[in-house]
Amino acid sequence: MKKTYSQYTAEDLKALGIDIVRTASLFPTKAIAPSPLLLTLLEINQQLPMESEKAKSELLITPILNEVRIRNAQKITYFSGYQFNIDAKRGLKGFCDFIISKKWDAVFIESPLIAVVEAKHHQDLLDAVPQCVAEMVAMQIFNERHQENLPFIYGIVTNGYEWLFLKLQQNQVVVDGQRYVIQNLPELLGAWQTLLDQFD
Repeated sequence: MKKTYSQYTAEDLKALGIDIVRTASLFPTKAIAPSPLLLTLLEINQQLPMESEKAKSELLITPILNEVRIRNAQKITYFSGYQFNIDAKRGLKGFCDFIISKKWDAVFIESPLIAVVEAKHHQDLLDAVPQCVAEMVAMQIFNERHQENLPFIYGIVTNGYEWLFLKLQQNQVVVDGQRYVIQNLPELLGAWQTLLDQFD
């Protein structure tokens, strides 16, 4: 299979033995007030042109991930823009926008990996689900190789304004029926915190 994560389709996921289902909501409703710093950064950044995935990653997604990391000091770190080649024969290779590790002081990518964030530009978020799931499967394999058998792994697809959460448990991926939006930062940050609290 000469593929990369970005070329994965729903049919390819079936070939991996992955079942995808939808749920009404992955997380209970929880609101966390954004910091003044985050509000200021997003207000400034949204005045800039954002005509690429890279721009959205830098100007919208990274400030939110930094806010999450600051609120969870010495709990997580994230890696931005990494080649993550795990199983070339099955097409589990390619570029990941953000990889989140529970090893908060890691210099290189280390297990346990708990989430991946895939940035998109104009594409509908559901269209990017197969790519994100393939990256999640690769993370699951990576953790197992390092004797970190986590019960689940999360994936997030976002265009910076809208955020869609996925959860991989064994061979099943649950897609959140709810989307979180940057216009409601307390709810988005609450979803992130609920996600991370599950790994305490």
